[in-house]
Amino acid sequence: MQLRHWIVALVIILALAPLAAAADFVLVVNKSNPQPPLSENEVKNIFLGKMTVWNNGAAIAMVTQENPDVHEFFVRNVVNKTGQQYATYWKKALFTGTGTPPPVLKNDAEVRAFVAANIGGIGYVSASSIDASVRVLAFK
Repeated sequence: MQLRHWIVALVIILALAPLAAAADFVLVVNKSNPQPPLSENEVKNIFLGKMTVWNNGAAIAMVTQENPDVHEFFVRNVVNKTGQQYATYWKKALFTGTGTPPPVLKNDAEVRAFVAANIGGIGYVSASSIDASVRVLAFK
């Protein structure tokens, strides 16, 4: 009977391991962006296209990424949608003319490159992929 409990615990741990790894994401902005930390609601509004300018008046250029682990964790925990719901949200916005979906880049490296090249850029990447080309933007 005790072996059965160990097997169940092992299965649960293995199932949750990818989520734990994906949980380690950060928001990144252009190094020149003076934006102070954002609230979680402000981040949500940015990625839903409801907040389109920074505090200094510069246009926000957000990007998302294809990496399913990072993307799914981000939209579930910050935007409060599943990946499918998030995609549907943007398809509806495009169809009704109320918004244009953000560019979807392949991975952390492409997100960092986009953000580094765009003063108003913002995206999310795995915390382990941070380098000096971008600045981490805290949110609470």
